[in-house]
Amino acid sequence: MKKTTEKKHKKWPRVLIGILITLVVIFLGICIYFINYGFARNTKKPDHQTRQAIEWLDKTNKQTWHETAVGNDKIKLVATYVPAAEKTNKTIIVAHGWHENSTLMARYIKMFHQLGYNVLAPDDRGSGHSDGNYLAFGWLDRKDYVKWIHQLIKKEGKDVQIGLFGVSMGGATVMNVSGEKLPSQVKCVVEDCGFSSVYQEFYNVLTHDYHLPATPILQVGSLIAKPLIGYDFKDASTLKQLKKNKLPIFFIHGDSDSFVQTKMVYQNYNATNAPKKIWITSNTEHAKSLKNHYNEYKEKVGTFFAEYLK
Repeated sequence: MKKTTEKKHKKWPRVLIGILITLVVIFLGICIYFINYGFARNTKKPDHQTRQAIEWLDKTNKQTWHETAVGNDKIKLVATYVPAAEKTNKTIIVAHGWHENSTLMARYIKMFHQLGYNVLAPDDRGSGHSDGNYLAFGWLDRKDYVKWIHQLIKKEGKDVQIGLFGVSMGGATVMNVSGEKLPSQVKCVVEDCGFSSVYQEFYNVLTHDYHLPATPILQVGSLIAKPLIGYDFKDASTLKQLKKNKLPIFFIHGDSDSFVQTKMVYQNYNATNAPKKIWITSNTEHAKSLKNHYNEYKEKVGTFFAEYLK
């Protein structure tokens, strides 16, 4: 009887260690899953309206431009340049969203083309025809966009006037760009439903959509992700960049956005002292403002750019 009791006492530590190891493996698996979910290369499928715009883009006169990523010239970047139907010195740089690319921005490109602008639409790191296995969520991309801006000035001349535009992750991208040292040719920014920080966006998704404890997952996940994505995503804050922004900026966000929560647009809006305006679109989920309010969207965005690109 004594020996049986001793065996049971010896068995329990092994069981507890086994349970602990299992929990650690599960926890690390969850962290790795969300790193891949958030940062790994992937591409959404276009909806019907986007497919129609892609058909238009396929038939439209355009060029392919090339650049290299800042800090890693082995990552080759690609962009689509669509000249205006009538020659102009005004160009909109369009930044795409999460798990998207320049082609999936076809509806926005078409809108700006109809408004008479040239359009430069890059594929970010880990997206479209650009190299890279992981997205940079608009953080490292901000410096890549500065290179695209300088290339645009070099090709179009010093008289070019540039507006920045982005949706979702692209909205965060152009807000991040706004805090960099930019040439005087960059005149203004329009951002649509961009997040206020990468960390906070993941925190919201983990707690709101998956009902998981976000803090330990993000703390460990940031350590695992850093060598893959090239930075600590806890450092990536549009709020810090917007505090340095001097460009006029137009904030757009849907009132029913639960993916990038609507409260983030107010955080972004309050972070800058530059000339600014805000439009909260009614009955609108994430990145659906153009779809739900097309005519008003085109008019408001077109008017804003026309005010500053003269």
